[in-house]
Amino acid sequence: HEDLKDILSLYEASHLAYEGEDILDKAKTHTTKYLKNILLEMDSSDNYEFMKELIRHSLEIPLHRRMVMLEARWYIESCKKKEGTNMTLLELAKLEFNIAQSVLQQDLKSVSWWWNNPGLAKELSFSRDRLVECFFVAVSLMYEPQFSSYRQGLRKVALFITTIDDIYDIYGTMSELELFTDAVER
Repeated sequence: HEDLKDILSLYEASHLAYEGEDILDKAKTHTTKYLKNILLEMDSSDNYEFMKELIRHSLEIPLHRRMVMLEARWYIESCKKKEGTNMTLLELAKLEFNIAQSVLQQDLKSVSWWWNNPGLAKELSFSRDRLVECFFVAVSLMYEPQFSSYRQGLRKVALFITTIDDIYDIYGTMSELELFTDAVER
């Protein structure tokens, strides 16, 4: 298993290459091919099932492109199947995840209230409803529970930017947009 973990780590690291880093590009090509082949060759014994699942998951979505909270959820579920998992640590991970999830649910309720109750969403009905997308953007950047106020601010800014973009794309006339642009520039 250790060799496979090393190959998998190299595969994940190869996705962080800058343009022109030929060694990491070659590493990505070779490790991808190797990991795909090893999936075909591994038997279906329980000893390899967890490793196969990790490999499949990495080949599907490289680590640096995954949202931490969604990845944590996936990993907790996967560890249930892993032989030798420390169940106490797994329960602690579940508890921590549930606490973080509860904070995020409160965040979503709060920003939803802020967007809907003062009538912003109703008054700006021409605007795309991007509340959940802005929520996920903020969570993907700052997922830790203690950064709730930062997520709230980021979501509000993202919602306003989306709305202003829609004003320019859909709603405003050329003269209104020129006046709005002048006002913003001042």
